[in-house]
Amino acid sequence: MRFREDPLLRVGAVMMAFAIALLVAALVALSVLRAEPERAVASESGPEPTVEPLKRSKPAVEAWVEKTREPVAVPEPEPEPVPQADPEPAQRPQPEPEREPPPVAAAESPPPTDREVEKASEPRHYDLPPGAIMGLTIKALGLHSVPVFDSDGRWALTNGVRHVPGTSLPWSDAPQRNVYIEGHRLGWPGTGSHLVFYSLNTLEEGDEVRLKDRDGRTYRYRVSEKLRVNPDDVWVMGQVRRRDMVTLQTCTPIPTYEKRLIVRADRI
Repeated sequence: MRFREDPLLRVGAVMMAFAIALLVAALVALSVLRAEPERAVASESGPEPTVEPLKRSKPAVEAWVEKTREPVAVPEPEPEPVPQADPEPAQRPQPEPEREPPPVAAAESPPPTDREVEKASEPRHYDLPPGAIMGLTIKALGLHSVPVFDSDGRWALTNGVRHVPGTSLPWSDAPQRNVYIEGHRLGWPGTGSHLVFYSLNTLEEGDEVRLKDRDGRTYRYRVSEKLRVNPDDVWVMGQVRRRDMVTLQTCTPIPTYEKRLIVRADRI
């Protein structure tokens, strides 16, 4: 007996085959999805990708390349020199220092004795030596014709008193004058500077000061003020408007001599 094909059976077989194909495709897709995380993890644990080096924004500028340092040669220590005997110094004559009365330091000048101070208070008359431009007379101090030298050298203070160069002279043609004269408070015994201005602080207002040039002309002044200034107060050397005066300077106080005593006298 021959088997008769059933159309429904054939349709069922086709549908079953199609269902099997869909199932197989789903299984394949599921296996692929499960394999993707594994590949991702494998890619993370693998070697890093190659990164291209950075490029400068200005291609014209060459990239910086670190230079290797040259090795520094360490010098070998020099051998210690063999000590030698010092040669004997040549005998040279030492020049004798110039003996000059210090204007400030009293330690270099011997203090005056009572007899010297008493003698300095007596009238002292000087001769006007060559080189002196004029003589200074202060009767209140017993000084007569003390030599005045126009020089800033030491010898000028040693032999008398000195007129500061650049300041006024009594006979200069100027609307005002300041004849500036310096003298030692102590000086050295046996010289023209010894105690020449020792009693300058005793001058009072109205005492007369005279200057006499080599031609015999006399210039008279009267004491008007006394000042005490610092050694660097050079303004006292300047002229004062509408004043024709002489300024006398010495060191003060005894025995430190850290200041300057200024006595000004105006022309009469």
